[in-house]
Amino acid sequence: MNRIAIVENQAIVREGLRMLLSRNPEFSVYHATDPIALFRQTWTAPPELVIMDKIMFGMNAIEAIEEVKKRWSNTKVLIFTAKSAEENIVRAFQAGASGYILKSAAPEELLFAIPHLLAGHYYVSPAILSTVIQGYCRLGKAVLENICGVKLSTRERELLKLIAEGNKNKDIANILCLSIKTVETHRYNLMKKLDIHNVAELTVFANRAGVTMDSVNNGIERQPAEIIINHPSGMRIVERRKTSRKQTQHINH
Repeated sequence: MNRIAIVENQAIVREGLRMLLSRNPEFSVYHATDPIALFRQTWTAPPELVIMDKIMFGMNAIEAIEEVKKRWSNTKVLIFTAKSAEENIVRAFQAGASGYILKSAAPEELLFAIPHLLAGHYYVSPAILSTVIQGYCRLGKAVLENICGVKLSTRERELLKLIAEGNKNKDIANILCLSIKTVETHRYNLMKKLDIHNVAELTVFANRAGVTMDSVNNGIERQPAEIIINHPSGMRIVERRKTSRKQTQHINH
């Protein structure tokens, strides 16, 4: 039996979720009106999944997510809310959430997402997927600029990654469809801007900034093994392997 806790202050939503999930004999469903009530319950074993809204009484959602992960590190958190602002979504995942579904979603989407969350995957409603990606792209750019103290162009960030991964000028020229002379110019300007004088220093900097595959393997930038991003009718699984630059997509119809 999978233990699922619903944290929802609106009785009609809470009861609707309970009835929906209770149809599955594999789910043991618990419920609470707010996070404090959830934590006050006596648990012989912790819930495996907590479904909660972004707006709750007694404790804000970010604090609640962090407290869930602090008490029960293996418990997954699914945000089920009407809030679709980029800041809300990104902060929820930063706090430790594993999924984010809008309340406007069909019941089938929730039922589809739960087994994948329980299996350790991440789930994002297709309606907000582009918002999530844009948010993390902006976040990564901000982190890089904070570390180096200067703003890098998109081309300079691409070049930094490729140089630090050991690519030669000829390889970079082929990858970026540029002339070798242009690559040499970009390389000179990049190293001058960062006040870095050799590739070894550049590699150390790039790893620290989290822009190379080595930084992924060292835990600076972590990606889930799989992210489920679509409905059962057209399920798409994006698989990222930490030991390889290769990415594969599996599409089931």
